[in-house]
Amino acid sequence: MGKVVAAVGLSHAPGALAFPETADPEVRQRTEDATRSLGISLESSRPDVIVAFLDDHFENFYRNLCPSVVMGIADEHVGPADQWMETLRIDKKTVFPGAPELAEKLLGSLVEQGFDVARAGPCEYGNNLLMPWKLMGVEQSLAGVPLIPIFINVFTPPLIPYKRAYTLGEAVRQGVETAFPADTKVAFMCTGGLSHWPPYWSPAQAGDPPADPFLQRIKRFQTEGKAYLKEDPKLFVDFDDYEVEMAKKNEYPLNSKHPLVNWDWDRMFMDRYSAGDAEWMKKLTYEEVEEEAGHGGHECLNWVAMLGAMKGAQSKMLLYEPVVEWICGMVYQDFCVTQSLN
Repeated sequence: MGKVVAAVGLSHAPGALAFPETADPEVRQRTEDATRSLGISLESSRPDVIVAFLDDHFENFYRNLCPSVVMGIADEHVGPADQWMETLRIDKKTVFPGAPELAEKLLGSLVEQGFDVARAGPCEYGNNLLMPWKLMGVEQSLAGVPLIPIFINVFTPPLIPYKRAYTLGEAVRQGVETAFPADTKVAFMCTGGLSHWPPYWSPAQAGDPPADPFLQRIKRFQTEGKAYLKEDPKLFVDFDDYEVEMAKKNEYPLNSKHPLVNWDWDRMFMDRYSAGDAEWMKKLTYEEVEEEAGHGGHECLNWVAMLGAMKGAQSKMLLYEPVVEWICGMVYQDFCVTQSLN
């Protein structure tokens, strides 16, 4: 029977690595301190494996084939994907062990419980994992700890309902407790959110076809995949520049008056989350989140799944910081499992 020893969640805005200096120095310091605190929480739990609820930013899955839920099963995964290297200011890829035997057991349990989770082989990560990993400061201390990624589709509607994300988390917890070998120490992790309007194409937000020239390019990438980068190799360099310009003007798309962070909704969400209000989470709708938190706000599906995995437990918000410069409501959450075990 697997034993849960930690659960942490945090935002994964690429700006925190790609252009951190754009934020106020004190704001940047607070976010980095909170990120490191979560890293210490993971380190102190000494996990045998980390199960991470993530979303794919078109590193692996595209509009022409985009499952609702995918588990990566391989000896190892790697990140960042090539297109993110320059953007995230990372000059060397990180190889993450993948715990394929445990992942197989978990996948089998989820399917048995009625979740048609797609299988993927070796996966590539982007800012979804690399930004937290780098800033948590765990590259050395957790280098040998395998990580099982569970990707939830958040950018290519239709998306799974929030109530389904919660029950997915419950099923993951059951799989951990019934399918993993006895005394396997498991840490949960989720990344993403909160409110933000990233420079990806969203038909609801930017129109179809999009009028904005950059979003026309990004739509092609989201549809065609990496093959498109041969035609447009500077896409993600321009992605970085577009995001910085969005932040300066507080607009998405550019020249469209739309704020990039919704402080009020973020705090409401996290107050409910910290209290373990599972019923409220399960009643969230696609339409509400799209309107209040943006197309990037659907990364809250990852958070809701982890709350399900934690059986609706209460948790502690270390920090909420609305960082318009990184076009994201940044949040850092710890279930403090190790403390409660001690």
